[in-house]
Amino acid sequence: MTIKKTFSAILAAAVVFPSAAAFAQNGLDENLPLLQKSSRSAKENQNVLDLFLRGKKPAEVFAAGASLVRLPPPPNQENTLYGIILRDGDVLKKVFAAVIITSMGSTREEFLPLLADAAQSQDNALKSYAGAAYTIINPSDEQYADLVINLYIYDPAFAQRAMNLLCSSEKETLKYLKSAAGSDIPQVRAAAASWLGDLQTQAATKILLKMAKKERTADVASAIATALAKNQQYTLDECLKNLDKDHNTPQANTYALALGFMTGNALNGIKQALENKDVEVRINAARAAAYMAGVLGSDQAKEYSTDAAFDKNLLKTLVPQLGVMAKKDTASVKVYANNAIYQIAKLSE
Repeated sequence: MTIKKTFSAILAAAVVFPSAAAFAQNGLDENLPLLQKSSRSAKENQNVLDLFLRGKKPAEVFAAGASLVRLPPPPNQENTLYGIILRDGDVLKKVFAAVIITSMGSTREEFLPLLADAAQSQDNALKSYAGAAYTIINPSDEQYADLVINLYIYDPAFAQRAMNLLCSSEKETLKYLKSAAGSDIPQVRAAAASWLGDLQTQAATKILLKMAKKERTADVASAIATALAKNQQYTLDECLKNLDKDHNTPQANTYALALGFMTGNALNGIKQALENKDVEVRINAARAAAYMAGVLGSDQAKEYSTDAAFDKNLLKTLVPQLGVMAKKDTASVKVYANNAIYQIAKLSE
């Protein structure tokens, strides 16, 4: 049986890392805190390695393997991992052993055929790890550049390491990210948006704004909106300007969502937009206010606001204005105004 065919069988029920629900379903919930730690003691890392070595279920191997790529074991474990590649019949484990060894600093060219086959897997995360490891070993071959970018949503550090070997400058990195932003594969576009957002440069933001104008896939649009919010010093005015888009289009939703993620810094612009004569602007501004309430009321509020309590109070000042709209505006505006009032009210629960 070929490696590619084996993957189809083994990974049919594999779960993409790192889903908490998946861990629980596969009996991994008790190990989740250990696998997700940002740093581990030598003993803890050995426990993760043992979990990987004795793992039987694909999700178990996947979770422990990905964790070991992020926090590699010490060099004296390389022979143990290499033994898996030579003797173990579990193809998934073989691939992750190769990726882990690569993350440890070894660049063994004999791994390239195994990694190349794994890069054709149907599993989005696995093929991204394999593509990045292949690129680290053989950086002169750029065929897996999109997989390196795709890995950013799973393991930013390993993806960055591979990209650094592909590129000698930020300009080259942007070239690959710009190409990925136009990919036919939604996951690759979403990963490119996340990476571009984290660069926080005007050049990267220009690419993001172009993506926002045409993206129609919800998950990708959400990644773009989050990235735009991270770069609000460059994007706030542009997002406000585009509130005049037809509220039924995905693009209008992207700009409103981005403003919601910007929290307090976007409030003044949203307040002015609620008073605009253009119906579309008022609808999208009310939508942005509702999104902002959702962000500030979530467990992730601190990621988007330096003072969530203060921003919540600021947002509540829009309620009287929204109340007038809910009573006196057009039917379509009333729907969005009432929803914003409802979402803001939930902040007081």
